[in-house]
Amino acid sequence: MSLSPLSVHRSPDTKHLISMRRILVVLPNWYGETLFATPFLRAIRLQYPDAYLATLGWPQCREILLNNPRVSALIDYDERTTHKDLWSKWRLIAQLRSFRFDTAFVLRKSLSRTLLLAAAQIPMRVGFANSKSGWLLTHKAPVCSGPIHKAASYFSLLEVAGLTLLKGPYEYWIEQEERCFVGGWLRQQGLLDGHRLVVLHPAANWAHKRWPPERFAQLADHLAQTRQVCIAITGGADDRPLAEALARQMKHPAWVLAGRTQLRQLAAILERACLVVANDTGVLHLAAALNRPVVALYGPTSPVLTGPLGDPRRTIVLHHSDSCPRIPCYGSNHPGYPGMDAISVDEAYAAAVQLMESMG
Repeated sequence: MSLSPLSVHRSPDTKHLISMRRILVVLPNWYGETLFATPFLRAIRLQYPDAYLATLGWPQCREILLNNPRVSALIDYDERTTHKDLWSKWRLIAQLRSFRFDTAFVLRKSLSRTLLLAAAQIPMRVGFANSKSGWLLTHKAPVCSGPIHKAASYFSLLEVAGLTLLKGPYEYWIEQEERCFVGGWLRQQGLLDGHRLVVLHPAANWAHKRWPPERFAQLADHLAQTRQVCIAITGGADDRPLAEALARQMKHPAWVLAGRTQLRQLAAILERACLVVANDTGVLHLAAALNRPVVALYGPTSPVLTGPLGDPRRTIVLHHSDSCPRIPCYGSNHPGYPGMDAISVDEAYAAAVQLMESMG
């Protein structure tokens, strides 16, 4: 799946827009959605190569944009802790004023964030037309009515600001020192012993987005037996019990890395993988951004809206949309997970082998 081409034209009132020299982009909250914003950042940078381009986003997502040459500065905003009270918000507003931004793009419909931009006296505020925060915007883009990928949906904000729509994949940069550190660490774990590395990511932010761990285990055993690969199971600290349970169900050895790596280290591990098998998570999109062969497992969410972007030759999405009553389905109180249960071990194995053989 690759980013679909978009029509290119300029807003009829482009000549009335101010020059953009200091630009702020307000990011969405999740790792994957932050990656989805990187084509947007790239489009701005290519058209304003000398502009000061900063982002405002959740602290836990800043690692996605570290070392990104499109971005001049990363500004944190955490309304749950650091910026929870009114005084801390005023200090952030003062900080934003000190940057003297002339333009701000808001990539999500958020009253609290748009209020910050207005209070910071940023003259041009571009966002999506909506009843919650649209009244604080100076330039509004209509919300897309049809199915469109999340990354592509941001481009309408460029259009109303008079910029050209430039399609492209999402981006992530790894530093050489990160590669060297992870390489040494993996050798200590015995994961670089001549065998190729397959990464399994069984976690997801909702339980009904997870492929059953016993099927991950069966897939891993089949790959280890027929392809002579090393199996690594990744995830966060909270995912370690799930990863350990998966490993216990396997007949072949597996390395449980869940909870043992930070995001930047995990990215360097993913870069070494000959295959990544993952549910619809930020890690899936990180692997796609690193141009890894990916088997993506989708159930209640739509790959049309949030599927992995990049080289379609390196990506196979498994999704049985007719197995769920509604797609996308964001309700978490389900007695069962028919969409994920519909994905068989045999079809996941066939997809994995197809990618491994095509990539050599």
